[in-house]
Amino acid sequence: MSALFQRHNFLWSGLKTPFVVEAKTDSDRITLRTWRLSEDAAVASAMPVKDAVAIYGGHAEPFELDSDLAVSREIRERHWIPLEALGGQYVGGSRNRNLFLQPISQVGFRIDTGVLGSVAWSDYAIWAFNATRDGKLSMPFNRYLATQPSREHHYNLLIGRKEINLMMLNVPFARQDFSNCVFVVKYNPAFGCIHNFASHKQMPTIKIGLGPYDLEPLYGFKALFASLRLSGSDTIPAGQAATYNIEMFSKNTDTLVDDVDAKVYLECNAGYLPQRQVEISNGIGSFPLMALGLNAGDKIKLKVGWRNFSGVDEKIVTIV
Repeated sequence: MSALFQRHNFLWSGLKTPFVVEAKTDSDRITLRTWRLSEDAAVASAMPVKDAVAIYGGHAEPFELDSDLAVSREIRERHWIPLEALGGQYVGGSRNRNLFLQPISQVGFRIDTGVLGSVAWSDYAIWAFNATRDGKLSMPFNRYLATQPSREHHYNLLIGRKEINLMMLNVPFARQDFSNCVFVVKYNPAFGCIHNFASHKQMPTIKIGLGPYDLEPLYGFKALFASLRLSGSDTIPAGQAATYNIEMFSKNTDTLVDDVDAKVYLECNAGYLPQRQVEISNGIGSFPLMALGLNAGDKIKLKVGWRNFSGVDEKIVTIV
Protein backbone atom coordinates (compact mmCIF):
# COMPACT_ATOMS: atom_id res chain seq x y z
CA MET A 1 0.00 0.00 0.00
CA SER A 2 1.50 3.30 -1.08
CA ALA A 3 0.05 5.24 1.82
CA LEU A 4 1.30 6.78 4.99
CA PHE A 5 -1.00 4.55 7.01
CA GLN A 6 -3.29 1.56 6.80
CA ARG A 7 -5.42 2.27 9.84
CA HIS A 8 -4.42 4.84 12.42
CA ASN A 9 -6.07 7.08 14.96
CA PHE A 10 -5.04 10.61 15.72
CA LEU A 11 -6.40 13.21 18.10
CA TRP A 12 -7.15 16.69 16.78
CA SER A 13 -6.57 18.86 19.83
CA GLY A 14 -6.49 22.55 20.60
CA LEU A 15 -10.13 22.88 19.53
CA LYS A 16 -13.24 23.74 21.49
CA THR A 17 -14.22 20.07 21.22
CA PRO A 18 -11.18 17.80 20.67
CA PHE A 19 -12.01 14.81 18.51
CA VAL A 20 -10.36 11.62 17.37
CA VAL A 21 -10.07 10.66 13.70
CA GLU A 22 -9.65 7.14 12.37
CA ALA A 23 -8.46 6.72 8.80
CA LYS A 24 -8.65 3.38 7.01
CA THR A 25 -7.51 2.80 3.43
CA ASP A 26 -7.88 0.01 0.91
CA SER A 27 -7.14 -0.27 -2.80
CA ASP A 28 -10.63 0.95 -3.78
CA ARG A 29 -11.99 2.79 -0.75
CA ILE A 30 -11.13 5.24 2.01
CA THR A 31 -13.06 5.57 5.25
CA LEU A 32 -12.71 8.35 7.79
CA ARG A 33 -14.53 8.33 11.13
CA THR A 34 -14.55 10.85 13.95
CA TRP A 35 -15.34 10.53 17.66
CA ARG A 36 -15.64 13.01 20.49
CA LEU A 37 -14.29 12.50 23.98
CA SER A 38 -17.02 12.11 26.57
CA GLU A 39 -17.79 10.62 29.98
CA ASP A 40 -21.32 9.73 28.90
CA ALA A 41 -21.82 6.19 27.61
CA ALA A 42 -25.51 6.64 26.75
CA VAL A 43 -25.28 6.72 22.98
CA ALA A 44 -27.35 3.63 22.09
CA SER A 45 -30.50 5.69 21.52
CA ALA A 46 -28.68 8.00 19.13
CA MET A 47 -27.02 5.19 17.22
CA PRO A 48 -28.78 1.81 17.54
CA VAL A 49 -26.62 -1.29 17.68
CA LYS A 50 -28.12 -2.71 14.49
CA ASP A 51 -27.06 0.41 12.60
CA ALA A 52 -23.74 0.65 14.38
CA VAL A 53 -22.80 -2.89 13.38
CA ALA A 54 -23.29 -1.99 9.73
CA ILE A 55 -21.53 1.34 9.95
CA TYR A 56 -18.84 0.65 12.49
CA GLY A 57 -18.35 -3.08 12.04
CA GLY A 58 -14.85 -4.52 12.08
CA HIS A 59 -13.42 -2.83 15.15
CA ALA A 60 -11.24 -5.65 16.35
CA GLU A 61 -8.15 -3.98 17.70
CA PRO A 62 -7.64 -1.64 20.66
CA PHE A 63 -5.17 1.19 20.34
CA GLU A 64 -3.10 3.54 22.44
CA LEU A 65 -1.83 7.01 21.61
CA ASP A 66 1.91 7.43 21.20
CA SER A 67 3.31 7.72 24.72
CA ASP A 68 6.11 10.19 23.97
CA LEU A 69 3.87 12.91 22.58
CA ALA A 70 2.94 15.99 24.56
CA VAL A 71 -0.63 14.98 25.30
CA SER A 72 -2.36 14.98 28.67
CA ARG A 73 -2.05 11.90 30.85
CA GLU A 74 -5.85 11.82 30.98
CA ILE A 75 -5.83 10.74 27.34
CA ARG A 76 -2.42 9.13 26.95
CA GLU A 77 -2.59 6.63 29.81
CA ARG A 78 -5.59 4.79 28.49
CA HIS A 79 -6.08 1.63 26.53
CA TRP A 80 -8.89 2.36 24.08
CA ILE A 81 -11.06 -0.71 23.57
CA PRO A 82 -13.85 -1.06 20.97
CA LEU A 83 -17.33 -1.61 22.40
CA GLU A 84 -19.79 -2.66 19.71
CA ALA A 85 -22.58 -2.78 22.28
CA LEU A 86 -22.19 0.98 22.70
CA GLY A 87 -22.75 1.77 19.06
CA GLY A 88 -19.16 1.60 17.91
CA GLN A 89 -17.64 3.64 20.71
CA TYR A 90 -14.21 3.20 22.14
CA VAL A 91 -13.79 3.25 25.90
CA GLY A 92 -10.62 4.27 27.71
CA GLY A 93 -10.53 2.93 31.25
CA SER A 94 -8.81 4.36 34.29
CA ARG A 95 -8.92 3.96 38.05
CA ASN A 96 -10.92 7.15 38.48
CA ARG A 97 -13.41 7.14 35.64
CA ASN A 98 -13.94 6.05 32.06
CA LEU A 99 -13.71 8.26 29.01
CA PHE A 100 -15.69 7.29 25.93
CA LEU A 101 -15.19 8.07 22.26
CA GLN A 102 -18.65 8.69 20.86
CA PRO A 103 -19.17 8.57 17.08
CA ILE A 104 -19.61 11.95 15.39
CA SER A 105 -19.56 11.22 11.67
CA GLN A 106 -18.24 8.98 8.92
CA VAL A 107 -17.26 9.59 5.30
CA GLY A 108 -16.70 6.81 2.79
CA PHE A 109 -14.91 7.42 -0.50
CA ARG A 110 -14.94 4.77 -3.23
CA ILE A 111 -13.64 4.82 -6.77
CA ASP A 112 -16.11 2.49 -8.46
CA THR A 113 -19.40 3.79 -7.02
CA GLY A 114 -18.34 7.32 -6.19
CA VAL A 115 -16.04 9.27 -8.47
CA LEU A 116 -15.06 7.01 -11.37
CA GLY A 117 -16.01 8.71 -14.63
CA SER A 118 -16.66 12.09 -13.05
CA VAL A 119 -14.89 15.32 -13.98
CA ALA A 120 -13.45 15.48 -10.47
CA TRP A 121 -11.66 12.11 -10.67
CA SER A 122 -8.79 13.16 -12.93
CA ASP A 123 -5.04 12.94 -13.44
CA TYR A 124 -2.90 15.27 -11.34
CA ALA A 125 -5.40 15.77 -8.54
CA ILE A 126 -5.28 16.48 -4.83
CA TRP A 127 -8.35 15.54 -2.83
CA ALA A 128 -8.98 17.29 0.48
CA PHE A 129 -10.57 15.51 3.44
CA ASN A 130 -11.84 18.18 5.82
CA ALA A 131 -13.85 18.45 9.00
CA THR A 132 -15.61 21.21 10.85
CA ARG A 133 -14.13 22.29 14.15
CA ASP A 134 -16.60 20.13 16.03
CA GLY A 135 -15.46 16.99 14.22
CA LYS A 136 -18.12 16.63 11.53
CA LEU A 137 -16.56 15.33 8.32
CA SER A 138 -17.42 16.99 5.03
CA MET A 139 -17.45 15.32 1.64
CA PRO A 140 -13.95 15.13 0.11
CA PHE A 141 -13.35 17.25 -2.97
CA ASN A 142 -10.75 17.78 -5.70
CA ARG A 143 -9.16 21.02 -4.57
CA TYR A 144 -7.68 21.79 -8.01
CA LEU A 145 -11.15 21.57 -9.55
CA ALA A 146 -12.64 23.67 -6.74
CA THR A 147 -10.05 26.42 -7.17
CA GLN A 148 -9.62 26.27 -10.96
CA PRO A 149 -11.88 29.24 -11.84
CA SER A 150 -10.41 31.61 -9.25
CA ARG A 151 -6.87 30.18 -8.94
CA GLU A 152 -7.07 30.98 -5.23
CA HIS A 153 -5.14 29.04 -2.62
CA HIS A 154 -7.05 26.15 -1.07
CA TYR A 155 -6.58 27.65 2.39
CA ASN A 156 -9.06 30.33 1.35
CA LEU A 157 -11.58 27.54 0.87
CA LEU A 158 -10.90 26.28 4.37
CA ILE A 159 -11.52 29.73 5.79
CA GLY A 160 -14.71 30.13 3.78
CA ARG A 161 -15.97 26.70 4.76
CA LYS A 162 -14.82 27.10 8.38
CA GLU A 163 -13.08 23.73 8.17
CA ILE A 164 -9.71 22.19 8.94
CA ASN A 165 -7.83 19.89 6.59
CA LEU A 166 -7.17 16.44 8.06
CA MET A 167 -5.75 14.57 5.09
CA MET A 168 -4.87 14.97 1.44
CA LEU A 169 -5.15 12.25 -1.20
CA ASN A 170 -2.67 12.80 -4.03
CA VAL A 171 -3.78 11.15 -7.29
CA PRO A 172 -1.03 11.12 -9.95
CA PHE A 173 -3.18 9.19 -12.46
CA ALA A 174 -6.91 8.60 -12.50
CA ARG A 175 -6.52 5.16 -14.09
CA GLN A 176 -4.81 3.80 -10.98
CA ASP A 177 -6.44 2.85 -7.69
CA PHE A 178 -5.70 4.09 -4.19
CA SER A 179 -2.73 1.75 -3.82
CA ASN A 180 -0.89 3.98 -6.34
CA CYS A 181 -1.89 7.19 -4.61
CA VAL A 182 -0.16 8.98 -1.75
CA PHE A 183 -1.85 10.04 1.45
CA VAL A 184 -0.54 13.00 3.42
CA VAL A 185 -1.82 13.40 6.97
CA LYS A 186 -1.22 16.67 8.78
CA TYR A 187 -0.23 15.03 12.01
CA ASN A 188 2.31 17.58 13.20
CA PRO A 189 1.47 18.94 16.68
CA ALA A 190 1.85 22.41 15.16
CA PHE A 191 -1.45 21.72 13.39
CA GLY A 192 -3.06 20.68 16.67
CA CYS A 193 -2.94 17.02 15.75
CA ILE A 194 -1.61 14.22 17.95
CA HIS A 195 -1.33 10.77 16.41
CA ASN A 196 -0.39 7.22 17.28
CA PHE A 197 1.86 6.43 14.31
CA ALA A 198 4.75 4.09 15.02
CA SER A 199 7.19 6.79 13.94
CA HIS A 200 5.95 10.36 13.99
CA LYS A 201 9.26 12.05 13.15
CA GLN A 202 9.92 10.50 9.74
CA MET A 203 7.70 9.37 6.92
CA PRO A 204 8.35 6.02 5.24
CA THR A 205 9.62 5.50 1.71
CA ILE A 206 6.71 5.53 -0.72
CA LYS A 207 6.64 3.57 -3.96
CA ILE A 208 4.31 4.44 -6.83
CA GLY A 209 4.52 4.31 -10.61
CA LEU A 210 7.03 7.15 -10.74
CA GLY A 211 9.57 5.38 -8.52
CA PRO A 212 10.55 5.34 -4.84
CA TYR A 213 11.04 8.61 -3.01
CA ASP A 214 11.60 9.76 0.53
CA LEU A 215 8.64 12.04 0.96
CA GLU A 216 9.41 15.34 2.65
CA PRO A 217 6.76 16.26 5.23
CA LEU A 218 3.87 18.26 3.74
CA TYR A 219 5.81 19.73 0.81
CA GLY A 220 7.76 17.10 -1.14
CA PHE A 221 4.70 15.17 -2.28
CA LYS A 222 4.31 17.36 -5.39
CA ALA A 223 7.44 15.75 -6.82
CA LEU A 224 5.45 12.52 -7.06
CA PHE A 225 3.31 13.96 -9.85
CA ALA A 226 4.36 13.67 -13.48
CA SER A 227 5.01 16.78 -15.54
CA LEU A 228 4.55 17.57 -19.24
CA ARG A 229 6.91 18.98 -21.86
CA LEU A 230 6.12 20.33 -25.34
CA SER A 231 8.56 20.00 -28.24
CA GLY A 232 8.45 20.82 -31.93
CA SER A 233 9.20 23.54 -34.46
CA ASP A 234 9.33 27.16 -33.32
CA THR A 235 7.85 28.30 -36.65
CA ILE A 236 5.01 27.32 -39.00
CA PRO A 237 4.42 28.71 -42.51
CA ALA A 238 1.14 30.61 -42.79
CA GLY A 239 -1.71 28.28 -43.74
CA GLN A 240 0.38 25.17 -43.07
CA ALA A 241 0.47 22.60 -40.25
CA ALA A 242 3.16 21.06 -38.05
CA THR A 243 3.26 18.14 -35.65
CA TYR A 244 4.20 18.67 -32.01
CA ASN A 245 5.13 16.16 -29.34
CA ILE A 246 4.31 15.85 -25.64
CA GLU A 247 6.51 14.06 -23.14
CA MET A 248 5.21 12.93 -19.76
CA PHE A 249 8.18 12.72 -17.41
CA SER A 250 9.13 12.34 -13.77
CA LYS A 251 10.00 15.57 -11.95
CA ASN A 252 12.57 13.72 -9.86
CA THR A 253 14.45 11.74 -12.50
CA ASP A 254 13.57 13.63 -15.71
CA THR A 255 12.80 10.29 -17.38
CA LEU A 256 9.67 9.30 -19.27
CA VAL A 257 6.77 7.89 -17.27
CA ASP A 258 5.95 4.97 -19.55
CA ASP A 259 4.12 2.56 -17.23
CA VAL A 260 0.73 4.31 -17.21
CA ASP A 261 -1.37 6.03 -19.88
CA ALA A 262 -2.93 9.45 -19.39
CA LYS A 263 -4.98 12.08 -21.17
CA VAL A 264 -3.76 15.68 -21.51
CA TYR A 265 -5.53 18.82 -22.67
CA LEU A 266 -4.43 21.45 -25.19
CA GLU A 267 -5.28 25.10 -25.69
CA CYS A 268 -4.05 27.90 -27.94
CA ASN A 269 -4.83 31.57 -28.42
CA ALA A 270 -4.68 31.45 -32.24
CA GLY A 271 -4.52 28.95 -35.09
CA TYR A 272 -6.43 25.68 -35.05
CA LEU A 273 -6.08 22.50 -32.98
CA PRO A 274 -7.91 19.54 -34.58
CA GLN A 275 -7.40 17.70 -31.26
CA ARG A 276 -7.99 19.30 -27.88
CA GLN A 277 -7.35 16.07 -25.99
CA VAL A 278 -4.33 13.83 -26.54
CA GLU A 279 -3.73 10.33 -25.21
CA ILE A 280 -0.27 9.78 -23.75
CA SER A 281 1.03 6.23 -24.21
CA ASN A 282 4.48 5.02 -23.17
CA GLY A 283 5.18 8.56 -22.01
CA ILE A 284 4.71 10.19 -25.44
CA GLY A 285 1.89 11.81 -27.42
CA SER A 286 1.65 13.94 -30.56
CA PHE A 287 -0.82 16.29 -32.25
CA PRO A 288 -1.05 18.67 -35.26
CA LEU A 289 -1.21 22.46 -35.02
CA MET A 290 -2.51 24.40 -38.03
CA ALA A 291 -1.68 28.05 -38.75
CA LEU A 292 -5.05 28.88 -40.31
CA GLY A 293 -6.13 32.49 -40.73
CA LEU A 294 -2.74 33.82 -39.64
CA ASN A 295 -0.10 35.96 -41.33
CA ALA A 296 3.68 36.09 -41.14
CA GLY A 297 4.78 37.57 -37.83
CA ASP A 298 1.74 36.38 -35.89
CA LYS A 299 2.38 34.22 -32.84
CA ILE A 300 0.57 31.26 -31.31
CA LYS A 301 0.77 30.52 -27.60
CA LEU A 302 0.33 26.77 -27.22
CA LYS A 303 -0.35 25.22 -23.80
CA VAL A 304 -0.65 21.67 -22.47
CA GLY A 305 -1.97 20.58 -19.10
CA TRP A 306 -4.18 18.23 -17.18
CA ARG A 307 -7.95 18.29 -17.07
CA ASN A 308 -8.17 20.29 -13.85
CA PHE A 309 -4.63 21.71 -13.82
CA SER A 310 -3.92 23.58 -17.04
CA GLY A 311 -0.84 25.34 -18.36
CA VAL A 312 1.79 22.86 -17.19
CA ASP A 313 3.98 23.75 -20.18
CA GLU A 314 3.68 26.25 -23.01
CA LYS A 315 5.39 27.08 -26.29
CA ILE A 316 5.41 30.15 -28.53
CA VAL A 317 5.16 29.39 -32.26
CA THR A 318 5.86 32.15 -34.81
CA ILE A 319 4.14 32.26 -38.20
CA VAL A 320 6.52 32.73 -41.15
